[in-house]
Amino acid sequence: MLALALTTSSLVGATSATAQASQVADPPSPDDRRNAIATAHSAILADSAALLASEQDTFTLTSTVGGVRGLQYLTYARTYAGLPVYGGDVVVATDASGAVVDNVATGQRTKIGISTKAKVTAAAAGVTARAKVARVETVATPVLSVHAATTTPRLAWEVLVTGATATGHETKLHVYVDALTGKVIDSWDEVRDGTGNSYYVGTVTIDTSPSYTMRDPRRSGVACGGQNGSPYTKTTDTWGNGSGTNLETACVDALYAAQREWDMLSAWLGRSGINGQGGGYPARVGLADVNAYWNGQYGSFGHNSANSQQLTSMDVVGHEFGHGIFQFTSGGSGSGNEAGGMNESTGDIFGALTEAYANNPNDPPDYLVGEEVNLSGSGPIRNMYNPGALSHPNCYSTAIPNTEVHAAAGPQNHWFYLVAEGTNPSGKPASTRCDNGAAITGIGIRKAGEVFMSTLNSKTQPWTHAKARVASLQAAKTLYPGSCTEFNVVKNAWDGVSVRAQSGEPTCTQGSNDFSVTLNPASGSVTPGQSTTTTVSTTVTSGSAQSITLRTGTLPAGVTASFSPATITAGQSSTLTINTSASSPQGGNPIAITADGADVDRQATYNLQIGQSSPNDYAFAVTPSSASVQAGQSASATVNTQVTAGQAQSIALSASNVPSGVTVSFSPSTITAGQSSTVTFATTSGVTPSTYTISLNADGASADHSTSFSLTVGGGQGTTWQTYTAYTAGQTVTYQGTSYRCLQSHTSLPGWEPPNVPALWQPV
Repeated sequence: MLALALTTSSLVGATSATAQASQVADPPSPDDRRNAIATAHSAILADSAALLASEQDTFTLTSTVGGVRGLQYLTYARTYAGLPVYGGDVVVATDASGAVVDNVATGQRTKIGISTKAKVTAAAAGVTARAKVARVETVATPVLSVHAATTTPRLAWEVLVTGATATGHETKLHVYVDALTGKVIDSWDEVRDGTGNSYYVGTVTIDTSPSYTMRDPRRSGVACGGQNGSPYTKTTDTWGNGSGTNLETACVDALYAAQREWDMLSAWLGRSGINGQGGGYPARVGLADVNAYWNGQYGSFGHNSANSQQLTSMDVVGHEFGHGIFQFTSGGSGSGNEAGGMNESTGDIFGALTEAYANNPNDPPDYLVGEEVNLSGSGPIRNMYNPGALSHPNCYSTAIPNTEVHAAAGPQNHWFYLVAEGTNPSGKPASTRCDNGAAITGIGIRKAGEVFMSTLNSKTQPWTHAKARVASLQAAKTLYPGSCTEFNVVKNAWDGVSVRAQSGEPTCTQGSNDFSVTLNPASGSVTPGQSTTTTVSTTVTSGSAQSITLRTGTLPAGVTASFSPATITAGQSSTLTINTSASSPQGGNPIAITADGADVDRQATYNLQIGQSSPNDYAFAVTPSSASVQAGQSASATVNTQVTAGQAQSIALSASNVPSGVTVSFSPSTITAGQSSTVTFATTSGVTPSTYTISLNADGASADHSTSFSLTVGGGQGTTWQTYTAYTAGQTVTYQGTSYRCLQSHTSLPGWEPPNVPALWQPV
């Protein structure tokens, strides 16, 4: 039976008049969050067939983020027979009140019905995965999962391999190995290469800690320092000398850009921080490479080819943390060159948005990428209004999925420029359409950013240009009801880069009869046997008023409902009375309300709490849940929290069952439910090699939770033996300074260190 551990049809409801009136709404209240969870719960149950859900599927709420005008986006992870499903996430979008469903979407294309018995061992999958990385540092314990990002779901081992590529760049590669055949199905990398007194923006004010540390006191997680990860400190609050080679100066640029990007996300796009839940990430300067990259947990910035400038211009910093925004929206980073190109384009778009918001005369807004850093002596590295100027494709084609990711950013970059500025903007570069269609008048970069951010909030895997077109049209229709102007610009821009119309995509007809529906209040609590009321209000959003018949969906046992009146005209209101009986089931009961109009239907959800209200509670998890390191090294992961009931509460983080020689630290160590923290596991060279299960604890004001992390520690100095490696009889390795000869061919696993298994290894 379909299960929801918390709480594609398109049930479209317009945003309320209040939400339309302001560009950025207040964050959802606790009631709004509860409403959204109950509404999403109801929508998933109602749309299980469209979501291709099997009886063994379970959906668990993993994140809730706010968007433009208070819209809420809830992401649910799918499991099949207890196994995580890659590509099976479901995104439910609601209005600001959480009562009206805007859209329900999933990237999964086929219903899962496979055996969960693996023929390939975890050890063999680890060996296969590690071969994908040139220089391996750690291999996490393989996790059995279902890979459903293609048309044929398959049982697979997901293996995280960290290390470096053949060119020496950092990598955190997620490899999916078919659990039946042993072949690699798919892979994706958390590390996203970017452009490979301030220097760029003059004398500026940056937020630093009162102790004169380059850590932002107002924006959680934002800091800057060297490659060791520690923020720079000094005895005064004056930073940098304005030199292109000075690393403290580079941090001035990096912090300024990160802080402007954060402010832009809040003021323009309704997003709280890079991760959407009030969290940001540090920058590290001084990378000894002609490169900059995002590694999933921080941005790292090197220098240009002349080694005369650090790569910390506003658009480059905005680009790298834009990868973080892509990662921390539903669907994650994704795999393949098409999704990779769209990820690169996302970085470029957020770089342009950051420049536009800052509007700094020393680095004025434009749609060129990296022009200030002069990476290799030839100016910008990408051109958004004319990607072809740098030999990148202006238009989408079937070649894009096989195009190098930085070049594959071209079509979406071109689309964004057409949406924001059009084909012949005043005072800005002209841009052409691939289809030779009519001229486009842009809607402005802020509105274009609103559409793009809302599109990302509905992202599902696999992410494609075709799916982005559908999601962006839905976003434009939701954000700007009553007019087709913005919708048509978004549509014409996709046509203009050769991303053609998709089956079932939204349409917009100017002047068509339409209305919105809202509930006040959207939820209520009663004891069994009592009744409650709410007002159902309708507003004409376009065209003429139409007749509307009101009805409810299936009601809980012992519950009845009536409308007074049951038929209204758009613009009028009705009172809904809900009566319960002594036998009515206690707990949360979402009640679907349909406004059946003569021309269009709208739906809302009233969340009825019968009996005692749910206490404040939250979910607590760590990602990844395991790591392998050599003694003396460190590993890190992210602990995530999500409000599941009531209000957000303060949470103190700690660790227990920590072995001697290992320290565990959290940054920050106290968070509010809905936020995340980075946990670091540091080992000494003297720690005993083994696999340890460490408990991570969340001590909340009204609820406590814990989860476990598996840390495998190998030998320190003088160790060549590694886990998940195929060894042959007679082969020699060293382990903590001692040499061992292999007695039997085998594949090593955590815990099979040479001193522990004399049947496999003999000291030499």
